[in-house]
Amino acid sequence: MSKLNLLTLNLHCLVEENLPDKQQRIAQAIVDYDVDVVFLQEVAQTQTLPYIEDHIKADNYAYTLQQLLQEKELFYHIYYLPIKQSFNRYDEGLALLSKTPLLVTDTRCISKTRDYTNWKSRKVLVAQYSEDLYLATTHFGWSDGNEVFEDQFDAAIAALPITSRWIMAGDFNVLPTSNEYKYIMNHGCIDILGEGPLKDKPTHLDNMDIHTNGSRIDYIMTNQPITSDRHTILFTDNPVSDHYAVFVRITL
Repeated sequence: MSKLNLLTLNLHCLVEENLPDKQQRIAQAIVDYDVDVVFLQEVAQTQTLPYIEDHIKADNYAYTLQQLLQEKELFYHIYYLPIKQSFNRYDEGLALLSKTPLLVTDTRCISKTRDYTNWKSRKVLVAQYSEDLYLATTHFGWSDGNEVFEDQFDAAIAALPITSRWIMAGDFNVLPTSNEYKYIMNHGCIDILGEGPLKDKPTHLDNMDIHTNGSRIDYIMTNQPITSDRHTILFTDNPVSDHYAVFVRITL
């Protein structure tokens, strides 16, 4: 049996004030919590910059974190999936940072919208961590008359292997009291924080998008029972984004 430290965070693209300080604090938290895999959403890079490697430009947020960690003599593999344009100037996507090399197995679109210039476009990034463990990160949209959360969730689940253990982490954009959350639970998913003291603790700033006040909309889900002996929500007192980070330590 082995321990695995996981962290998920919606980065809010590159629009935060005092961004270099916040990036430093995120990198330090990754160090302090000895995170094995980081699941990132709203990972932005400036569209007009040249590529420095596959899909990645110089100010890519995940790449910046990787470089800050490397300055601390820690190497993380980076996997980035651009999805759409944001704020009329960024490529926005998903990323995984991992101490262990991963094998990307799926990057499918999960939304009806597939236009790169439309903010409603959504994808899932799936990677194999080991022979019997797959990891996924995504940023679901909410139902709005055209897009349907349940359809996006079904598409994301279809990208994961049926017979292996998987962990999906990210911004689900639904409340624990919602019908959408019940839909997730009815499909055999396990919310790793769902039964603990953090189950009702907000993971984003008050009054964001369609969510009134603070609420828990960022999750780490799995399809098989799992033991977690450490979990916390980070940056609540001094935010680095419009979301907080969710950390868990699990036993495999």
